[in-house]
Amino acid sequence: MKISSFNIFSRELEKYLFIKFTKYFIFFISLSLLIVFLVEFVELLRRTSEHPDITSIFYVFYLALLKITESIIFIIPISIFVTTMMTCRYFNKYREMIIIQNAGIHSFRILYPFIVFTMLLCVIYFIFLNPFFSHATNTYQKIEHEVFRGKLSKTSISKSGIWLRQGSENNKIVIRASNFLPKKRLFTNATFYIFTKKNNFIERIDAENAQLEKDFWILKNVIINKPNKKVIKIDEYTLKTNLSIKQIENSFLEPQSLSIWKIPDFIELLKESGFSATKHRLYFYKTIFLPLYLIGLILIAGSFTIKFTKTKAKKYFFILTGAVTGFLIHVISETIYSLGIANKLPMWVASLSPSIITIMIGGYFVIHFEKTS
Repeated sequence: MKISSFNIFSRELEKYLFIKFTKYFIFFISLSLLIVFLVEFVELLRRTSEHPDITSIFYVFYLALLKITESIIFIIPISIFVTTMMTCRYFNKYREMIIIQNAGIHSFRILYPFIVFTMLLCVIYFIFLNPFFSHATNTYQKIEHEVFRGKLSKTSISKSGIWLRQGSENNKIVIRASNFLPKKRLFTNATFYIFTKKNNFIERIDAENAQLEKDFWILKNVIINKPNKKVIKIDEYTLKTNLSIKQIENSFLEPQSLSIWKIPDFIELLKESGFSATKHRLYFYKTIFLPLYLIGLILIAGSFTIKFTKTKAKKYFFILTGAVTGFLIHVISETIYSLGIANKLPMWVASLSPSIITIMIGGYFVIHFEKTS
């Protein structure tokens, strides 16, 4: 018995549309990345000129390559949108679209190969590209903190607890705490390791809890250990600080610097430690729903450019209207995401609604222009 091989395309036309779309996509995203790279490269040349330690132009080139990985997640939707418009306009330019539509093939069927390409792209992005890009982004952010800002990240979080760093003119302090209670601004089971600027150990302070107030720590049930001295026990002890809760929360790893596969574990760590994981959760769901959002963009871009127009004025009007619609969708989506980060909207609404809205608007325009053609 002969079993036919699986084929996502039932016609040669769909393969032709798929190949044409792929070529335009590679061209546009390559051009976009090149432009972003040149802008970042020039900016990094300016910034590194102030650092005499950085003399190699190849190192600046390396930093620019790392930096553009932050922009990939923003470039992909734009590239899908523009590529759809370019491909449809190409077929209209040579009147191939008229032949296709006269053959009885409706608009959704024409856009189907573009959607297949997008699904394959998302699979590749989730499995291979996202882990690589997140690692590159993480590497760049560490270099930027150390080289351009002259400091390390003030906060890190792991299964061993919360680790903080603070410094002053006289010393450096490394702080470890088991947990954080946000409502009380309280760190539990805190240990303060105090060093000189030359990394010589001064003392260790253990506290049952440490409350972070403006410009100082309030430590309760304190044990102070100094080299070659007796252990001191104090009920309350204060320590100057330049840290704040907002600084600590902002110094956590950015969601973009974490692989999509590692974000759930990091979210659990944040929750267990008492910190808000809203930004990381929203980024995670936003990335998961990216395929739906891209399908919506294809429907919107295709609906305005798939229809053959006899006059140039009408053609450019449809292109401009489609571009404006796409821009408005982007603004609305980012606004919804911002409201989600600010906890003004439920998480599922903030993460899923932009994709649903985009698909519904795109589907409406495709059906509308299909009926009026």
